[in-house]
Amino acid sequence: MTTELIPPMDPDEVVAALWVECDRWSDLAASFQQLADAGFTEGSRAQLDTAAAAVIDPPPVVSHYVQERAWNTARMLRGLHRWVFDTEPGKLHLDATVMYPLMRAALEDTTTIMWLQEPSSRDERLTRGLRAIHQDALYFSKNHLLLAATALGHGALTAELGGKLDTHVRQEREDFRAHFADLAGRLRLDPRDVTAQLATSAPITAAYGDKSVERVTWGMLSDLSHFSYMMLRHLSTSPVPGSAVQLLHVTVLQFAQTLNRVSEDAIEALRRAAERSDDAEVV
Repeated sequence: MTTELIPPMDPDEVVAALWVECDRWSDLAASFQQLADAGFTEGSRAQLDTAAAAVIDPPPVVSHYVQERAWNTARMLRGLHRWVFDTEPGKLHLDATVMYPLMRAALEDTTTIMWLQEPSSRDERLTRGLRAIHQDALYFSKNHLLLAATALGHGALTAELGGKLDTHVRQEREDFRAHFADLAGRLRLDPRDVTAQLATSAPITAAYGDKSVERVTWGMLSDLSHFSYMMLRHLSTSPVPGSAVQLLHVTVLQFAQTLNRVSEDAIEALRRAAERSDDAEVV
């Protein structure tokens, strides 16, 4: 007697399920857009977090960073929906090379929203928010440094001007670190936590666990976002062993289900952030 490792699947049922999951991207995008557009009103938890951080002028708008991640999620989900349903109207258009990077980006945005809003402690939420913004600032200066090096290498800048620009950008990075360390001190937060490196995978790992389906899915999407002839061809042309179901359909279905589940969690986190909060909240 043999044991079936994979339960029987009907190709039409898989495609039907895939259609439903992909079609949800439109409604999910609308929810993220609506919540981000509404912002965080006076007295909401996110607004009070920003108010608590107003120890410098201008203050770090930690709540706006959450909004930006929500808007970006909406863009990713709308892009996925358009690609799947509008490219060939009436048919599922599944192009993995286009979809995987968008799905990965949406997972990063949604899990970052969750990570930022998960703590009950305002101090911890501020620490995470400032850490995310600090990391963003470092990437900003790092990319400027790369652009300067590229311009110098192509002769667009003189060696003297390139050297000055290199020095300026490096100083800018140190100024960023000093600024956030000072801000942390003013807020009585640990500067080491605020300026610590934030790995891209950290929010999804914190939210779901290192061995979770969500974390593994993000890792697979990260790998698949880089062109691999053998892997992409295998996924696009091979059936599930012992079945007529296309491996591409099963793979995208699992990715879509995971993305939708995480999106629902992030939407709930945004709603909590928009709720009125008690000023006596634990810090």
